Amino acid sequence: MQSELAAVRREEKGKQAAKRLRRRGMIPAVLYGHGFEALPLAIEKKSFHALLRRERGLHGLLSLKVEGDEDGKHTVLVKELQRHPLRDEILHVDFQRVRGDEELSAEVSLNFLGEPKGVKAGGILQHYLYEVTVQCLPKDLPEVIDVDISHLQLKENLRICDLPAIEGVRYLNNPEEIVVAITPKRVREAVAIAEEEAAEEEAAAEVAATVEEEAKEAGEEETSAGEESE
Repeated sequence: MQSELAAVRREEKGKQAAKRLRRRGMIPAVLYGHGFEALPLAIEKKSFHALLRRERGLHGLLSLKVEGDEDGKHTVLVKELQRHPLRDEILHVDFQRVRGDEELSAEVSLNFLGEPKGVKAGGILQHYLYEVTVQCLPKDLPEVIDVDISHLQLKENLRICDLPAIEGVRYLNNPEEIVVAITPKRVREAVAIAEEEAAEEEAAAEVAATVEEEAKEAGEEETSAGEESE
C-alpha cells in the first residue's frame, strides 16, 4: 500500500518566496515526469517529516494528492531531497511522476540479515553501501532488499554482483562495487581515522560556502529593502 501525501500548488517562485514558505511551515517542491509539465508545489513540513520517520526514509512509491488538481492523485518517487548543510532542515523536494508502463530508476534500502562468521572470529563489519540503485517497472519495485551476510568470513566481502536476483529488477551499480566487507580490527581503525579527517575537511568547506551564501543573501535583502523604502 502506497503512503499518501498532500500538496498545494505554488504560485510564487524564487529564493525569497521559498523563504516565506518555510517560515509558514511549508517545504517548496516540484513535480515532474516524462511528458508532464513541471508543477511547482508546497508540502506541509510536519506531515513530510512524519512520513520520513514512519517509512525510515522514502525509497518506495508515494501517492501525491495535489489540492485542486483535476488529475487527482499522482504516483511518485522522491527523487531528491535538498538539505541545509548545517541544520537538520529539508529545503526542497523533487517528486518524479511515474507511469505503470515505464521503467524507473530508484534507490532501494538494503536489509542485512545474520551475523557474519568473520565478525564472530574478531573481525569488524564494514558497510560501504546501505542502498542500491535499481531499474524496473513500478509494480516490481521492492520496498527493501534482504541480504544474508552470515556466511562472510574474515577478509571476505560482498559485492553488487552477489546481491540476490529479483525478477524484473536490474541493479545499476557497478557489479564489482563492494557492499560490505569483514576487515581485521587494525585495518578498520586506520580507515576510520582517514574517514574522520576527510569528513572534517568536507564539513569545514560546506560551512564556509554556506556562510558566504547567507552573507550574500543578507546583502541582497538589505539592498531590496532599501529600494522599496525609496
